[in-house]
Amino acid sequence: MAQKGGPKVNQTRSTTEGIRRRGTLSKGDQREAQILDATRHLLMKKPMANLTVDDITNATGISRTSFYFYFPSKQAVLARLMEDVSDRYAQTHVWLPSTGPQRELLHDQLTGAAEIWHDNSTILVCSLEGYNSNYPPLTEFIASIQNRFTSALAAKIDRDRAAGLAPEGIDSATLAALVALMRDGRLSQLSAAPESEVTQGIDDLVEAILRLIYGRLD
Repeated sequence: MAQKGGPKVNQTRSTTEGIRRRGTLSKGDQREAQILDATRHLLMKKPMANLTVDDITNATGISRTSFYFYFPSKQAVLARLMEDVSDRYAQTHVWLPSTGPQRELLHDQLTGAAEIWHDNSTILVCSLEGYNSNYPPLTEFIASIQNRFTSALAAKIDRDRAAGLAPEGIDSATLAALVALMRDGRLSQLSAAPESEVTQGIDDLVEAILRLIYGRLD
């Protein structure tokens, strides 16, 4: 009897997981999505520091009690939004695992990042400005996003230096942090720029990053 009952539990669990994998959202998932979408749109109208939970609940038509059932604070909503954007950002990192300058791959990576900035500038600017949230999980998450890029870039710099493809110089971690500051600052500026300016801006950014790491390239 015990063996007969066991497979039924596994089958139910498998069926449930299959439904979720096919994209069916529960009522709770839909409510979370409403909160995230409302916050994303509200951030286009006012900065995070001025945004309130009441703004979010009014936009979604839910009560404060319902809001706090899903998120402990507005900062937790921002952390979730940043998590989604961070996942997209990581998918653009085609240049970081490469060897040597690889100009085209860097251009592709920055183009993908520029598109994400264009679509999510109001969210990303919070991390760029070091949003003071008094919510440690958010502060830690922002730091982890920044560290993921700088660590991967520092590793690439070290690999290319060891292979004789990049000159020795500034400590790789420091250089990676400088590149990140330049990249994020410029992409923030380009997020609302016309297409022609974005194209030139990416070209310039590619050149600046390659020169910082590899020196003058012929």
